[in-house]
Amino acid sequence: MLLTCPKCQSGLQVPDGTTAMVRCPACKTVFSAADGAASEEAEEEEQEAPKAKTRKPAREADEDEDDEPRKKRGAKGQGAKEEGPNSANRDFDPETEEEAKRRKKKRRKPGDDSLSPEEKAVRRAAFQRAAWGCKLIWISFALFMLSMVLIIIFFFQAAFTVPLPLLITLAGVLGLINWLLAAVGVVLCLTGPRAPGHWGYGTTASVAVVVHFVFLLALVSGGKESSIGKTTDEVHGSTGNARWGLLPTRLDATMFYLTSAMYRDTQGATPKGPMVLSMIAGVLEMTRTVCIMMLLSCMARASLDEELAHKCTRAAGIASVGPGAIALLIFVFIATMIETNAGMNMFTMVLFVTVNMSAYAIVNATIFPAFMAAREVTDACEEPFQSLIPQL
Repeated sequence: MLLTCPKCQSGLQVPDGTTAMVRCPACKTVFSAADGAASEEAEEEEQEAPKAKTRKPAREADEDEDDEPRKKRGAKGQGAKEEGPNSANRDFDPETEEEAKRRKKKRRKPGDDSLSPEEKAVRRAAFQRAAWGCKLIWISFALFMLSMVLIIIFFFQAAFTVPLPLLITLAGVLGLINWLLAAVGVVLCLTGPRAPGHWGYGTTASVAVVVHFVFLLALVSGGKESSIGKTTDEVHGSTGNARWGLLPTRLDATMFYLTSAMYRDTQGATPKGPMVLSMIAGVLEMTRTVCIMMLLSCMARASLDEELAHKCTRAAGIASVGPGAIALLIFVFIATMIETNAGMNMFTMVLFVTVNMSAYAIVNATIFPAFMAAREVTDACEEPFQSLIPQL
């Protein structure tokens, strides 16, 4: 029989059925066999009894219940990603920049592949017309800049001797061809591929080209307003150079509006003769260039080249700023000459010619960005971006 000491809980073995008092060998406590047996049974019942479940606080239990579905969903999502056929481990198989660009280019708008062969042929023809129109426009800009070079040479000769009238005639011929090529180019671009703002800018450019031509025709038919060839006409007694000198550009007339407003009655501040129609024609010429560049930005956008479209817009802004910069330059020069009473001598004559050459050089600089942008738009229309291949 196994007994348990009630004081030190030590176990000791005694014969079965013992009723005598028992001494604990460990703590020397004397107790009856019945007390040792009772404590033993209580201990056994306590060990055999199942542990009571401890109840968690309500807040902790709710959090555990909310976390379990999340864990299950997370495990399920991870398993779906890992088991997917197109899944890739980016740690061991990273995507390069070229692959990312190629993947983006493969994205097509809905309905791209639904175009019929006839519709693709029509779209391809529209891009070809736009390419020819842009090509004629940048050639017209090139001829314009060449005519400005001839005028600069004319003023350079005027500083030392009587300039050649042939330079003004050639500049006028180039100016006429420049207007014709730009007009045909605008019409071709107007029949090109559609883009946001295409009809608006195209119609405005067409109207500006026609109105500008009407004013040029009025100026040439009258032949009375001041032009680059007036000096040679006065020397040779002819009127042909004055008429041809009106054709290359009338932006040079707009550079005198500040001086004419401030020094209206001062002799020598502005060229002899009326300048009203020439100033209006100059403003129309600037407007025509700006509208043409905005039309080219629509052609670039139709070719899906947003960066080139922004470049055309910036070129239009530069073309609109040029006449104002020239007017400020001429005003500063004339005001300096008048306020300092410089008079007319060899030095002031050379300085005047230099300022005039600088003015036409600024005109060239304002048109050069438009020339470069028009060339790039031509290339974009001849070879549209890869995303347009299914449509062509």
